[in-house]
Amino acid sequence: MRVRLIAALFVLSGAAGLVDQVCFSKYLSYVVGSTAHAVSAVLAAFMAGMALGARIGGRYAHRVDRPLFVYGVLEVVVGVTVALTPFAFSLLPDLYLWLVRGVPGSPLAIAFVRWLLAVLFVIVPTTAMGATLPLLSRLTEGEPDASLRERALGVLYASNTLGGAVGSLASVYLLLPALGLRSTTVGAAGASILVGAVAMAAGRAPAANGDRATLAASASSDEARTPLSLAFVAFMSGALVFASEVVFVHLLVLLVGTSAYAFGVILSIFLACLFLGAALAPRVHRRYRLAALPGGLLLAAIALALTMPLWPRIPELFPRLGAHVTSFAGRELVRGLAALVALALPVTLMGLSFPLLLQTVAARRDVSQLVGRLTAINTVGSVLGSLVVGYLVLPALGSQRTLGIVSGLFALAAVAVSWAELRPRRRAQMLAMVAGVLLVGLFAPRWDLARMTGGYNVYFDWGRGPETILWAREDTQGGVTTVTEKEGVHTLLTNGKFQGNDGHEMYAQRGFAHYPALFVKDFRRALVVGLGTGVTLDTLLKYPFEKVEVAEISPAIVSASRTYFADIGGAALDDRRVALSLEDGRNHLLVSDARYDLIGIELSSVWFAGAGSLYSREFYQLAKSKLSAGGVLQQWIQLHHIQAHDLAVVLHTLRSELPHVALFYGGGQGILVASEAPLVASSLRPFAGERTVDDLLGDVLLTTNGIDAFVADVARGAHQEIDELVSTDDNLYIEYATPRGNVLPWGARDELVARLRAFRSEPEIAAMRGE
Repeated sequence: MRVRLIAALFVLSGAAGLVDQVCFSKYLSYVVGSTAHAVSAVLAAFMAGMALGARIGGRYAHRVDRPLFVYGVLEVVVGVTVALTPFAFSLLPDLYLWLVRGVPGSPLAIAFVRWLLAVLFVIVPTTAMGATLPLLSRLTEGEPDASLRERALGVLYASNTLGGAVGSLASVYLLLPALGLRSTTVGAAGASILVGAVAMAAGRAPAANGDRATLAASASSDEARTPLSLAFVAFMSGALVFASEVVFVHLLVLLVGTSAYAFGVILSIFLACLFLGAALAPRVHRRYRLAALPGGLLLAAIALALTMPLWPRIPELFPRLGAHVTSFAGRELVRGLAALVALALPVTLMGLSFPLLLQTVAARRDVSQLVGRLTAINTVGSVLGSLVVGYLVLPALGSQRTLGIVSGLFALAAVAVSWAELRPRRRAQMLAMVAGVLLVGLFAPRWDLARMTGGYNVYFDWGRGPETILWAREDTQGGVTTVTEKEGVHTLLTNGKFQGNDGHEMYAQRGFAHYPALFVKDFRRALVVGLGTGVTLDTLLKYPFEKVEVAEISPAIVSASRTYFADIGGAALDDRRVALSLEDGRNHLLVSDARYDLIGIELSSVWFAGAGSLYSREFYQLAKSKLSAGGVLQQWIQLHHIQAHDLAVVLHTLRSELPHVALFYGGGQGILVASEAPLVASSLRPFAGERTVDDLLGDVLLTTNGIDAFVADVARGAHQEIDELVSTDDNLYIEYATPRGNVLPWGARDELVARLRAFRSEPEIAAMRGE
């Protein structure tokens, strides 16, 4: 067996497969949405294909004379189907709408439609991917040296995991920002086809694996005698590792950041640690044999419990280094270091579990069939573990207690695996250790949530200072949602990031409603994307709208708004004109068949992962198609921590679809108002006690001609054509460019606003008054 060649191919295959998964998720999010339920449906579909492929591969691998050649064929199948993804995506929106409108509007029915659509999208390539490890393990069956078989199987599994880590980093830091979604997808497809071609060329000769009929008979006979303990460990390994991943990502998003780069760093380090564990597995197995697997499970449990006190200390890293590390690359390295400190020991030890299980079957004649069955079971466990923890355990118990329970389950799995071989004294010792792990995990001092939600990772400063947490909720939809109190002001936060308060920020939040309402001609229907504290919704309801829809992705924000901000906006949800939808705004617009006189979008930050999809040309096209004649789109745009070039891209992208645009500046925030019709203030005045029309128009920073002049000035400075300044679903410009602006000092906002004021046009503002 040519281990080095096959390992190299499997590294590249793993990298391409991870890039495929990222691209699939991006494409599908534009159609099925980006709520946690939608993401879970995509994950379940992806893993279902992998499990199916592993089962099929294991079932039929022993009949294959040239496994490396067939592996190459499968990689070509993956490459070809992935290359067709952009074409397939063009068919998905219409199919999704047809399916959604054909089923009852229950969450369960919608979840099934999303899963079904994701399955149709990914089933062929993921099934082919899942079959590769069982098929390649067939190559080890002809090796007479048992130690070499174990090493070869360990190398195969570790290589694919390493490829995933490389693919995760490459996709977010290199491929997607530089090439865009379509070219990255096609490039990953090309890599799979290259792997397939090399494997087919190298695997033309039949493998010297003995008599196929004998192997087949042996496989069938052994399969019936497969110990239940192997299936148990395979399932528990997948369930507990992925349950841990859910909690780790949940915590690291809170502590490290919520940009697309942060997600890439978290995933790549998680996979790199799993690779290290997998790479160590053959050596550990050779030394400890039967004790290796229960020992690895127990050590993972202990490491989880002992590293739990590290989590609340991670935020201290960012403000302490903020003054010294001021570049984007440097701060990304700090984020990676923070994630590595938290994950290195427990995840590396977790990474031992399934590879050690594979080591125990490496010497069997039916190894390919067993690898297929165990991989399928492991994959099913991964899906169930992530779903149960994400939707049941984490919201009920919180991340700290959930980690304590997971560590205890690792310890119990270790006892279950070794119970039959242990003497009574050893059993008592093991049970004592399990009890110790559970006690440490469940009764350790409670984490300082105020420190953990301080938002220090955003700008590498000391955040908002000490606050009292009045309310907190953890879930997979919104992460960690908190309500804090400081000097009488209540603030709503998501993962430590500001969402609104009942203090001075209400000025801007009311402006989100007042500015666009100036230009609304009819008041039949409005859509508000992002509830926040409810101030904007409450202000909008003072105007004579007949119906207002609210699309809010996080149930926790809804609960916080109702409970702690009812007097300034949360109670507006009870208005008979309001209809609440727990969906992301883009998916709500896609599914809706209504026409809106006003679409208002209130997001907390442009640079959040996924937020860029609300600033793309395709989104503005969708919004335009849902506006009534003369309808108005309003959108928040940050003016702090944003490069002039990125702002110009947003402005030009919006102007390319809605020609009449005004940029307001109120309360330190930017608010965009756009329409197909000229923006002329209506005769309707803001409700009593609020600002006058002249006062509101005084906040206009740029109008259409001024925006064009600013964009042209930026394009000249960047040596670009104006039409190059555009963000699309394909180039993902906003998603990957705007996080880099977080390294700017706060004073950069004043410089940007001063630059924008130079293009302000008083005659155009007078025309907006109808003069």
